[in-house]
Amino acid sequence: MNASRATLIGTFILGALALLVAGVLFFGGSALRNKHVTIVSFFDASVAGLRAGAPVTFRGVPIGEVKSIGVRVNPRTGQSIIQVNMELVPHALSVHGAPLPLDEELVPSLVHDGLTAQLMMQSFVTGLLSVELAFRPGEQVLRFGDATLPEVPSVPGNFEALAKQLQTIDFAAVLDTLQRTLAAAQPALHQLPRVLTSLERTLGTIDREAGASSTSLQQTLDAARTLATNLDREGAGTLAAMRQTLAKADATLDGAHALVDPRGHTAMQVQRAVDDLAATSARLRNLAERVDRDPTVLVHGR
Repeated sequence: MNASRATLIGTFILGALALLVAGVLFFGGSALRNKHVTIVSFFDASVAGLRAGAPVTFRGVPIGEVKSIGVRVNPRTGQSIIQVNMELVPHALSVHGAPLPLDEELVPSLVHDGLTAQLMMQSFVTGLLSVELAFRPGEQVLRFGDATLPEVPSVPGNFEALAKQLQTIDFAAVLDTLQRTLAAAQPALHQLPRVLTSLERTLGTIDREAGASSTSLQQTLDAARTLATNLDREGAGTLAAMRQTLAKADATLDGAHALVDPRGHTAMQVQRAVDDLAATSARLRNLAERVDRDPTVLVHGR
């Protein structure tokens, strides 16, 4: 009886272990198959809001998580720096479709190409932070250089850079300049009502002048319309007179054409008159010659 009970308990334990192994393989098989890469970054600013388990992203794509956060203090100088250990899953990234090669030169080669870490705000409501990895070649980085893990240099976050810029501003000088500006502008502010009153008067004058100009322009347009109408009537009368003059000119030209036509009636009459005058002139010439030879012809006739 005891032996059968022990056998039953052993069988139950073996079955439970088998189910446990099957569950681990089923739910965590991908995690076991994927090799993780551990890296470290150091931050000089506050990491308030960063927690273990916070996502590590590459341009917004989750590729790992924060494993632990610690402080390293230099006992000689008293300076401290924040150490953030992270674990990456390289299968989430690929180079031209091929998985990243998992070797010791993976992280140094990526850092050589400009890979850096930066703290990013996950939510303004919760204030939680994450670590964003990206290639930022040429930027000023923070490198601690004393770690047993591959180090990814860090760059200041957006708020950290803004805070450093604000620290460089001399607010006392800015306030002093602002006070001087307000003091210099105070007389102008006192004169502002007068300026507004003068401006209102000027606008009223402009409005009246614009009205007068509009009236004058309307009168000019009316006069132009009247002139155009008169010119239209005068033009019609002038055209009629021109037509009559052209008709008379045509008649005159026709008469002149008839006069100068050698075969016309007038030209023939003129030619006959000329012939008659020539014959008469010849007779008178003969008579003169006879009288010159014998003056008695005038008494006796022939």
